[in-house]
Amino acid sequence: MNRDYDRIEYSEGDKTRAMERLFAIDAAELAPAPGQDIPGGDMPGDITDINEEAVAAAVKLFPALREQILQAIADNPYGRCVVSISGGSGSGKTCSAAILAYILNSAGIETYTMSGDNYAHRIPHENDEGRQRVFRHNGVRAVVDSRLAEDPSVFQEIMAFQQEENEKGHAEPPEGAEWFDTYVAGGKAALKRHLATPHEQNFNEINDVISAFRDGAREIWLRRMGRDTTAFWYENRDFSRTSVLILEWTLGLSRYLTGIDVPVYIETTPEETYASRIARGRDANARTDLIQAVIEIEQGLLTRDVPRASIISTRAGDVLTLDEWRTLHAK
Repeated sequence: MNRDYDRIEYSEGDKTRAMERLFAIDAAELAPAPGQDIPGGDMPGDITDINEEAVAAAVKLFPALREQILQAIADNPYGRCVVSISGGSGSGKTCSAAILAYILNSAGIETYTMSGDNYAHRIPHENDEGRQRVFRHNGVRAVVDSRLAEDPSVFQEIMAFQQEENEKGHAEPPEGAEWFDTYVAGGKAALKRHLATPHEQNFNEINDVISAFRDGAREIWLRRMGRDTTAFWYENRDFSRTSVLILEWTLGLSRYLTGIDVPVYIETTPEETYASRIARGRDANARTDLIQAVIEIEQGLLTRDVPRASIISTRAGDVLTLDEWRTLHAK
């Protein structure tokens, strides 16, 4: 799939015209009005909130983005560019991708926004269950390895603790439970080996999409995934007139991704990520030790990969150099 395809016919004249249109864009003039209903990414069921702050941030970010898109189009034989927009939950990446795509499309630069969330190996609730299983099983294993389970009642305490988490979304360990810190540390260590890796995400398939697009593919099969086990399918989309592909994804800076021309990172904090998950109801048990660990690990991965970004932006759209970003985080 997406390795055998027909290529578009493309001339230097086509490239020149695209670059002239791109150069002439007035982002403020073409930006959508706050509250306007505009196309978002291609993840079924995703909702994009176009507010005044998000529009202002995208407009402010656009000049830096345009400069790098121009260079990528100039270098690609088919006049194509792949942009990734990454950041934690609540960073505004989905909204920013939607607004930037809207501006480009309004200027005649056909742009398609794809969601990396379509390329997880499992549907969302199964993925969450898999993370929970990794955390809990390895947490219990760590307790055993630390010789804290000589008394079999420890396992009953752990199971009761997990059951309360399932029922209430949060639980406190029994007073004086020696196993608790070891259990959480073991779960976190296992999650670090699991999250954002090929164990969870189908990087090969998404890399094939990116490669085919950059190589001038006329049509590309795109993955679709809903929220139940029957909602899984593919769409064959015509890309013959598309110049820019925007990948909107938390993992847009991942070392497992290839072919990204313009990697963009939008800054967020663990507190903002946590608040966003609660507000969106993304996690049924958002206050559990598991979700706290996921947020902490995801933020650590994002921070680690920021040097891969060619554009670093605040949520307000201010562009930072890597040194400025490091100084900000050193405070």
